[in-house]
Amino acid sequence: MTAAAPPFGLVLAPHAAARLGRAALESRRLATGFALPALTVPIALILGALVVPDGAVIAAVLAIVLVALPAVALFATARDGRRRDHVLIAVFALTGIGGLAVLLGVAVATGRDPGAALAARWAALVPEMLANYRSSGWGESSVATVARLFEFGRILIEEHLPGLLLAAAVIHAALVVYGFARGAGLADADWAEASFSRFRTPAAAAAAFVPAGLLAAVGGADLRRPAIDLLLPLGVLFFLRGLAIIRALLDRGRTGLVGRVLVYVLVFQMPFPLLLALSGLFDEFVDVRTRLEKRGAGDHPAGPDGPGGF
Repeated sequence: MTAAAPPFGLVLAPHAAARLGRAALESRRLATGFALPALTVPIALILGALVVPDGAVIAAVLAIVLVALPAVALFATARDGRRRDHVLIAVFALTGIGGLAVLLGVAVATGRDPGAALAARWAALVPEMLANYRSSGWGESSVATVARLFEFGRILIEEHLPGLLLAAAVIHAALVVYGFARGAGLADADWAEASFSRFRTPAAAAAAFVPAGLLAAVGGADLRRPAIDLLLPLGVLFFLRGLAIIRALLDRGRTGLVGRVLVYVLVFQMPFPLLLALSGLFDEFVDVRTRLEKRGAGDHPAGPDGPGGF
């Protein structure tokens, strides 16, 4: 169905993965935990053939990468009190590997770089979109700004499609583990740190970010391209960590729904995502939330029930 309705894919696929993961976790059987994700492939083939002409293969590929692999990762890792952010890394890793395998398969089968092919299709659509903007009454300065953004997007797709795919895999994993897991019943699974405000990145992410940033800034063309491909998913990880700090501050301040919505709308406006990513990297060394917790404990001196009692 995601192949038939691409705009809804970002909602349908993570939710399907979370629900399938719940079924796999509740089975408590190794065979069932892998059989359920495997069944999504023939089902997707049938739906793809019925709903979208010549869409059976695309539907099966989407089912494997966006639904089956996250379900397998959930079944294998969401247990034994494991932290939820560790489960997110596992879901991201398996989904990212699957997506990169798809890109490699397309390149081998067609003999073309998938990034260059997608960029060419994107470039062919740009003149029509700009013409629509002009006919809608946009000024030439606004159209020129949008044209520059479109050109930047074309270059990004052509040169860094693997990095964009890995960045999308991080977002997909975050939606599966945090965004839809509670609605799918996965909050009852045997894992720890259910709140997104406790999200942390692995230390290896910070260790890789610094040399990758240096190579992207001063390295040659042969090194700059893979360095940026690595920086894209790492940047999303640190953005999530920065967003988790914002969530912790909102929880600490007991901010209401309207205030939270206003804050989240603000932080998703440029350049705040970049600032949040940098703050997430900085938090690896400073640990803002632990400092807040210690300060909060200091605000409640020890009572008759022990340290920090109320």
